Amino acid sequence: MIREKSAGLIVFRRHPQEGVQYFILYHRGNYWNFPKGKMEAGESEMDTAVRETAEEAGLKDLRVVDGFRQPTDFFFKESRGGKTELIKKDLILYLAEAPFSAVPKLSIEHNGYAWFDFAMACKFLKFKRTKEILAEADSLIGKQPADRS
Repeated sequence: MIREKSAGLIVFRRHPQEGVQYFILYHRGNYWNFPKGKMEAGESEMDTAVRETAEEAGLKDLRVVDGFRQPTDFFFKESRGGKTELIKKDLILYLAEAPFSAVPKLSIEHNGYAWFDFAMACKFLKFKRTKEILAEADSLIGKQPADRS
């Protein structure tokens, strides 16, 4: 088994009429998830999360929410070097707010994106733990005043 560590961001924005919306990337099939990716040598978790979000989604002017760091892990199989490998992915998710005016620019890794409210995001996210982490983020956002700067 191969172990990998990744980090990513749960990105949200405050829509003037529709309230809090979450940025979810569409990969293919029925797979939607947050921007995330593998840590590079010498890189911190936060550096990875911010870099991957910029690379995958073109979102750069983000305000990271202090005090939110949620770990999870999962297993998947991938063909590497002609054989199928079992991979255990350790993932750390942080929370960041995007300006309402932010316009995503996707990398070629993804087929689309959407800004969903909490209930709709939960319908599209595949994994129970990811939905639980989103619920924790949503609860924290609900307790914070909107930054009007």
